[in-house]
Amino acid sequence: MRAITAPHCTLICVIFMIAHPSLYVTATDIHLTDLKYTTHPMLFFNSSDIATLQEKARSSHQKIAKLLQDATVTMISKPQYYLPALDYETFGGKWNEMYGNNLGALAMYCVLFPEDDEAFLFAVEYMDRLAALPKWQVISTPNDEVPVAHTLTGFTTAFDFLYPVLDPKRRMIYLRKILQVTKEFYFYAKRRSWGSFYLQNHVATNYLALMHGSLVVAVHYRPALFWLKEAVKKFERTMTLLNHIVDGSLDEGVPYGSYTSRSVTQYIYLVRRHIDIDHTKDFWIRQHFWYYYNTVMSNVQRTVGIGDSNNNWFYGPESQLVFLDNYVLRNGYGNWLANEIRKQRTKNTSEKLGPAQHQLWSTLHTEFVWFNDAIPNKAPSKYGQQDIHVFNDWGVVTFSTKSTNVRNDTFFAFKSGKLHGRAVFDVVQRGMYSSWVKGWRSFNPGHEHPDQNMFVFAPSGHLFITDGLYAPKFTYLNNVLTFSPSPTSRCFQPWEGQLGECDKYLRWTDPSTKRYGGELIGAILENGMVFTSGEVVEAYSSAMKLESVYRSLVLINPDILVILDHLKSKSTSPITHFSAFFHNLGTSFEQDKYKKFSGVKIPTSDGPMQMFWLNDRGESPKAELPKKSRDHTSNYQARETNYVNITMKMSSKTINRVAYVLLGPSATLKDIRFVDRRGTGTTLLVTTNQESYNVAIATTHSNPVSRQSYLGNPGFANVKLTNGTVIHFGVNSSQLIPYEDVNKSVTTARLSFSITPYFQCMFVLLWFALIVYRIKNKNRLRKSRRRVLLLINVCLTVFVIAIIGTSHGILTCESSPLTNALPSVVITSLPGSGAELIGWLFYYNPDLAYAEAPSYVVEVPRDGNFQMNPLADACYWTEEDLQEYPILTSWVEALFADLSTMLLSKKRNWETNFKKRCLQSETFNVRHLLQTEDDSPDVSGDILFKAFTQDDLLNHVKEHPGAQTVLHLTSGSWGLKLHWLYGILGHNMRAIHVIRDPRAWVANFLRNGHNLYQEFAVQQELSVMFKQSNRTCVPRGRYAKEYNPLWIELRKQSRGVQLHLQLAHLWEANTHAVLTNLMTLPATNARIVRYEDLVMDSQGSAEVVYDFIGYPLRPAMIHQLLQATHSGVYRTSYEGVISEETLTVWQQELTDEQIKDIETVCGELMDKLKYKKIMDS
Repeated sequence: MRAITAPHCTLICVIFMIAHPSLYVTATDIHLTDLKYTTHPMLFFNSSDIATLQEKARSSHQKIAKLLQDATVTMISKPQYYLPALDYETFGGKWNEMYGNNLGALAMYCVLFPEDDEAFLFAVEYMDRLAALPKWQVISTPNDEVPVAHTLTGFTTAFDFLYPVLDPKRRMIYLRKILQVTKEFYFYAKRRSWGSFYLQNHVATNYLALMHGSLVVAVHYRPALFWLKEAVKKFERTMTLLNHIVDGSLDEGVPYGSYTSRSVTQYIYLVRRHIDIDHTKDFWIRQHFWYYYNTVMSNVQRTVGIGDSNNNWFYGPESQLVFLDNYVLRNGYGNWLANEIRKQRTKNTSEKLGPAQHQLWSTLHTEFVWFNDAIPNKAPSKYGQQDIHVFNDWGVVTFSTKSTNVRNDTFFAFKSGKLHGRAVFDVVQRGMYSSWVKGWRSFNPGHEHPDQNMFVFAPSGHLFITDGLYAPKFTYLNNVLTFSPSPTSRCFQPWEGQLGECDKYLRWTDPSTKRYGGELIGAILENGMVFTSGEVVEAYSSAMKLESVYRSLVLINPDILVILDHLKSKSTSPITHFSAFFHNLGTSFEQDKYKKFSGVKIPTSDGPMQMFWLNDRGESPKAELPKKSRDHTSNYQARETNYVNITMKMSSKTINRVAYVLLGPSATLKDIRFVDRRGTGTTLLVTTNQESYNVAIATTHSNPVSRQSYLGNPGFANVKLTNGTVIHFGVNSSQLIPYEDVNKSVTTARLSFSITPYFQCMFVLLWFALIVYRIKNKNRLRKSRRRVLLLINVCLTVFVIAIIGTSHGILTCESSPLTNALPSVVITSLPGSGAELIGWLFYYNPDLAYAEAPSYVVEVPRDGNFQMNPLADACYWTEEDLQEYPILTSWVEALFADLSTMLLSKKRNWETNFKKRCLQSETFNVRHLLQTEDDSPDVSGDILFKAFTQDDLLNHVKEHPGAQTVLHLTSGSWGLKLHWLYGILGHNMRAIHVIRDPRAWVANFLRNGHNLYQEFAVQQELSVMFKQSNRTCVPRGRYAKEYNPLWIELRKQSRGVQLHLQLAHLWEANTHAVLTNLMTLPATNARIVRYEDLVMDSQGSAEVVYDFIGYPLRPAMIHQLLQATHSGVYRTSYEGVISEETLTVWQQELTDEQIKDIETVCGELMDKLKYKKIMDS
């Protein structure tokens, strides 16, 4: 091809301004004043890069170049199909995004192989036809700019790539067309609904087209920068919202997610290349790889089909994956998965698993540009191992080995999530970014399904229960429940499913869907078994008067899945029946029967897959098996489905339960039984040809006391095997507190009985019966027998009195130890360490109530003349000091005995309550001390920073009265009081001390004109501390000698205070003393947590903390902490917005001399705590 010199830019600009006088605009307030690149090609590479790209096409990138060549040859061989029509009626008479999608690959091939004149001439004719058309809209949908966006993106890309070899006339014609359509796009962005949406595939596609067009036009006409600014502004807001989504997911599902990420990855590349805005370190993009990896089935041909989906990806994902490896991860994961998909993916576009023809080549050009052959392919570390992954924002759990070498791998998935995902749901509910987010009007989750608590099960490589894929939004087309009769039914009366159903797209704007969604309660892998569960009562109409729709799933082994549906309704509920649905899109179900159990089966080459069911009344009704149906078409294509419909009548009781047992080819059923049924839980005995399993599930999932009562631990479920082994889901078995250890407290223990009401009644009746028997048979019994009977009566009388006394708390006035076996969590830290960050691991957890002391709701009381120093003190307290500080002792007891009662009580005076507590019940009440200070969430600019307020705490304990106390004692004094706390709480205590890098801690106190130093009056408090120590600690031998160097330093600095040295000595003294204290406690009762780990490894830290404290880690808690540390939504008054970057701010704020001094003072402890010293480097 002959290279043609470009005409002078000024001439083109003049022509454009004559043709388009309306483009004389004043670009005020535009930060984009110029472009970095002003000659073509410029979008993805420069002319100087072409020789290198051509060399790569013949070497390292040969595989991708071959795909580009094959695409070009195919297009040239069928010009009547691939070339755009000459007349608009034909072109616009069908969905036409293919023409723009294919053009990028064709142009890239021409760049790489310039000697192929036939390809170039084909490309020119292709572009000539598009440029000659009056418009690019689809005639039937004239207000839909999406197909136009694809055409504009492809046309602009081809123009940029081929510009050096185009003749001047074509350059003019093509550029004029790009300008015309780009201008229209800017116009429509202000008027169409997509212009007000975020995080939706069409929105990203349209703004990417606007960006492509603006960048190319701006080379010739600078006012186009104004349009570019609009595209960048919209995408930057998108990136802000994406960084709230901390699991890297996209709510529309994998196919549409790949559509959106195609645009997002191109935006990240373009804005970095052209405008120097770098998003490659954003948390969402760093997690996005796992969205592809953990949603793919082991044969790497299918993906989980949640939402409107086909069987796998719409766009890419090879392009997105190589982008992630080259610019974000650089660990080989992306290249490896892209290569596996290329190898395994069906190439035939006519097959179900093949890519759609109009999307097949759309990302080949970016894949070629972004692929980095210097990064060797590497599979993730857990590849080939059974593993569970939790998308804590999306509300999705997946399980498999993901190995292409395992033919019969089991894939399992479950979904219970918020509308549009937890992050966006939160943004809408809290009114964040109010200047540009207008509630649900700013989002479009229409491609989501009414599918909360749905699941997918493919045992041993066979599809048994599948997704509904792209379909109308009917609940029964998903693997969930519907109810009847419902007073608010809109379709299929009297039946009603989940909110938002009945239309082509989910009705997310209905007022009834305001709180729509599920809650992923648990997702746990333990000893090769998986437990996951979801509560979805808010996904159903409130008119049904349901209190709980809780589904628990236990994957016992790859071929046995046990499901329990727990339904709780109000006594006034109109619901009389419910139906469960189970789908398979490819294979028909057959009726099956075993003993009294109705069931269904699907034959496979390895044996049948079977499902049986039983309700808690022993009923197993026969299912309906509707035949394949084509009457549920969707926007994507007609769908056939086969499904099981099991309808059952609700009992007169408010609780109904149904168990389903799904069996892969290697398992057969022997028996299913409900062996225990209580309000708090139920136990199933499932017997198969492999083993018998006792599956105990606590159904009061939001009350740890109830779960403890039913399971013997605060977890969610237990599975007991035939050999006696018990698998606990949600708690570390080593952290379980034996019942016999519960009352081993140093405080005087009152008489206590852990006896169920059933046995209490039995003992009372036995006592009464023996008395009656003795009276009636007084004359017939021998004297010796009468004496024995009298002795038994006396013992039973004492026992009964003890029971009654225990129930009413009237036996003793001694201080009451805690009588449950639930762990009591205490957190200590130095003030100013940022330790309040750990609160995001506990806020809104129904199991726990996080309270800071001192605070405006929990005030630390005076004890006689003693007042706890708010900064630190040098006094060790031990178990022997319990009587020395009776008010503080009782205060701690009350906080852990009944925080809810304490906070909501109206009593004010601690000392008065202490004197009167013997006259009250076993847990006395204490008035929470409310202050008037405003602790509402902070508003700065356009973001509403997150905060957990005193009202949040009070509302939380009202809603969850069974929540157990997590007490954060924020004064550094408390770290030396852990033995004293252990004396109160006993083996239940779980103490966490949060520690901070001393350099960062010192910098916090010196920042902003020593603001924190002055706020805590450090100099004054240290003086008070040593005076108090001399008065109370030294005489009793409780003084912490670790504080001696600080005392010496204070005396040295009497004439001139060096604040950084003073603070360094304080950190060293307190930390040294706390570590000494911790090491003398049992390892199961105390742990150090580094602040830096909470930020850098939030999920790992969350797992460590919850494993230690002995409560289940809910996915929502991980999400909260990740958002607090990576989404820019949380800040402290002394550090600002918390992020990974804030961990090293001290390096810029402290001088080298200050850093050296701090490392000298604290160096030994820094080494122990693994803080790297930089002055030694």
